[in-house]
Amino acid sequence: MSDIAAARVPPAPIAAPERGFTQLAYQLNDYPGPTKTALFGIQHVLVMFTAMVGGPLIVARLLNLSPAVRIEMVTGTMIGCGIATMISALGLGFIGPRLPIVMGVFYIFIGPIVAISKDVSLAAAMTALMIGGLVQFAWSPLIGKMQRFFPAIVTGTTILLIGTGLMKIGINVATGLNTPGFGTPLTLGLATLMIVLIIILSVYAKGFIRTLSLFVTMVIGYLTSAALGLLNFQTVADASWVAVPNPLPYGGLQWPGLIGVVTVIVCFFATAVETTGHTLAVCRITGVPGEDWRVRGAVSNDGLGSVISALFGGMALTSYSQNIGVISLTGVGSRFVVAAGGAFLIVMAMIPKVGAIIALMPSAVLGGVLLFMFGMVASVGLDIIGKNLKSRRDALIVASSLAVGLGIQAAPPAAFDAIAPALRILVTDGIVMGILLAMFLNIVLPRDVEVKPAPAH
Repeated sequence: MSDIAAARVPPAPIAAPERGFTQLAYQLNDYPGPTKTALFGIQHVLVMFTAMVGGPLIVARLLNLSPAVRIEMVTGTMIGCGIATMISALGLGFIGPRLPIVMGVFYIFIGPIVAISKDVSLAAAMTALMIGGLVQFAWSPLIGKMQRFFPAIVTGTTILLIGTGLMKIGINVATGLNTPGFGTPLTLGLATLMIVLIIILSVYAKGFIRTLSLFVTMVIGYLTSAALGLLNFQTVADASWVAVPNPLPYGGLQWPGLIGVVTVIVCFFATAVETTGHTLAVCRITGVPGEDWRVRGAVSNDGLGSVISALFGGMALTSYSQNIGVISLTGVGSRFVVAAGGAFLIVMAMIPKVGAIIALMPSAVLGGVLLFMFGMVASVGLDIIGKNLKSRRDALIVASSLAVGLGIQAAPPAAFDAIAPALRILVTDGIVMGILLAMFLNIVLPRDVEVKPAPAH
């Protein structure tokens, strides 16, 4: 049977998810009904929206782009994220893992986009992303076979690294970094309120409300902020009702230079490594086998989604780890819910007023939720590790990977100035380096390795 035909074979019957703190109210192929599906989908979008549009807005600020170009970049990114998220959940031939995985922006691409734009042009940067996306798509069959290097102990370490590694982003957003309210009692109070509400709803709410705990929390935070006069709805009034995305909005395809292409391809390799870990983690949570075709489908979707996003002026895409936390907290593992979220992203791109309303979400409100979500992601990793830490060999893999991954993230950027720029992007990503080390140690360490304890004093 060909790889394509195998990818189209209906998935095997779903086994019960691994016993742990994640109990699914809706399984992978469950359809909760139109109303619940729409609300659950919007819940996913609310959690990832600011992180998604934050990437293009940072690029726009660094390049001093005009408001019109900034809107083009945000719209293109939203279109790409929406289409890629729907493919991720529903599949398109052999593309997509058919899992509840949301697609978003990978910030590792910000540096190359800015550098290529300054050296050549913004059109050349988009060309580089499309070339890199096509390379990602082409090598996805090889990357798909990487799942054999991700036994449970490596998958757990990967997810723990991702969760802990992203907490810095969560706390920066929660405290309002780079906003007028940075570190104020009101900002910190709102962020704390969000965490308290999530805990209360997760523990005491029942049924439908519990599965919507994040949505309810963010709505309460939004309304509270409005009552306190923190929201300026003039941006909503100024936003247009309809926007038509334009392909190649910055001009035709332009060669970005060999160094630019190589740098972008290195970044795509990093996305492939993280996407493999995300995919296998979601497989474990939803109770489906972590088969080659799912990893291959996820990585190929990274490539295709990035090409679509760049075609419309957006950024390169990858799977988002936040939704691992959303699934774990809410118990909603339906892929149709995530597909609905993807459709909502496309609607938001086509109707800017809708996006403007959500974009008003205060940093403290979103940051409080994100911080909790990243903690949930880390908890999933700990849960997997705890059930599979069988030997000192496993302990070596976990300890070494965490030490390197978290250590790199804590190191000052100047520590890596001597490394070539194309490699520096990869080496300074603590999450990716920690994952690669876990994979390497799993391959080279003998299965019967024993580490003698230090003598007692």
